[in-house]
Amino acid sequence: MSAQEKYQSLLELANQNGTTYELSEGDNGTLVVTGVAPSEEAKTQLWDEYERLDPEFRSNDLILNISVGQPGGSGTTYTVVSGDSLSKIGKHYGIAWKSIWDANRDILSDPDKIYPGQELKIPV
Repeated sequence: MSAQEKYQSLLELANQNGTTYELSEGDNGTLVVTGVAPSEEAKTQLWDEYERLDPEFRSNDLILNISVGQPGGSGTTYTVVSGDSLSKIGKHYGIAWKSIWDANRDILSDPDKIYPGQELKIPV
């Protein structure tokens, strides 16, 4: 079963709740879903469905990068300082560390290894 088949119910939910998204393929056949949800509730619905399909997010076959707002809007960035962690940064912005990790997989190889001076995309 392909990742797209596995996560078909998530994609259908995105279509139903008004989320606009694009699909692409990441490393090792990972399905990358990048999009904009019309509300925080719609975004939460997608994350809940993702967790239902992949409890504890252990499969590493989906990158869900969903922000809230208007398609094409600009995101927020954050510059890492000494003592930061993805959890700490996520708490500051009111989002899960996994959202930041998913949004920055192009520059981060390990969620536990971030360095002062790195500029991270913050999905809002």
